[in-house]
Amino acid sequence: MKITPARKWALQQIFFCNVLQELDTHFRALRIRYMPIKGAYLLCTGLAEKMKERIINDIDILVEEEHIAQVSDYFAGLHNTKLLVHYTQNYRPTETSFLYTIDSASVLIEIQCRLNLDARFLLPTRELFLHSRPSNEVRCLPCAEDSLLIFLCHLQSHIPFEFRPETMEEINLLAYQEGFAWQTFWDRCPATGIEPFIYFILKMYQKEYSAQIPPLKKYGYAHFLAGWFNESRYNRSPEWVRRVFLDLPFVRKPVHLIWYRMTHKKTKNKKHGSTNAHN
Repeated sequence: MKITPARKWALQQIFFCNVLQELDTHFRALRIRYMPIKGAYLLCTGLAEKMKERIINDIDILVEEEHIAQVSDYFAGLHNTKLLVHYTQNYRPTETSFLYTIDSASVLIEIQCRLNLDARFLLPTRELFLHSRPSNEVRCLPCAEDSLLIFLCHLQSHIPFEFRPETMEEINLLAYQEGFAWQTFWDRCPATGIEPFIYFILKMYQKEYSAQIPPLKKYGYAHFLAGWFNESRYNRSPEWVRRVFLDLPFVRKPVHLIWYRMTHKKTKNKKHGSTNAHN
């Protein structure tokens, strides 16, 4: 019997929610606060149920920097985990990756204490926890505005590699969730260092959904790109074109990022296949 995409998505949600419940039990035992982000956030808030389909390849968990060592060592020592990359050996030394097995199925878990390199964008973990709303004694959820900021910053780090069809749908869900305020969102954008990229993506979203967004600060290159860019052109473009026109012009510190890549190239090539992460 062939499983329809909708049925597959429904089953995936059940599986990932079970994994998140188990992870919550572990963090309760550790008595350490944690924050489900990206796809895990959609699952925890029920927003995932409103999407017809979405790809979730892993579960991303954010912890405060002072806890990354304890959390990494704890999960690495469980009987049903297989450590892939410890944060101390990672190309990006803020993230531990491991496979977590439940009911004979395995899922990639990424525990991180920072969302990415500061040269790419700036979204301090401490501030995300400060703005967060508690879900239970240890689970914190990003506030509505930060959930969209996290999504857009993560999208920027993946822009050379993928642009998913459901991107605009997810932005629409996050922007219209309970408690979201555009003014608060825009007040926090400049601190990321990638406000032009955020403008670029939201201009495309505004065009597709005819959304009412408060006046945006206009960025010439980003404005031009938003008018020219579409999924078809993206799919026809080789990776180097995406890097040159969609990636490096929008990162916070392009020269610093290029230098970091050059000096850590060997480590990145060694770890890239197992972590499935892009910088």
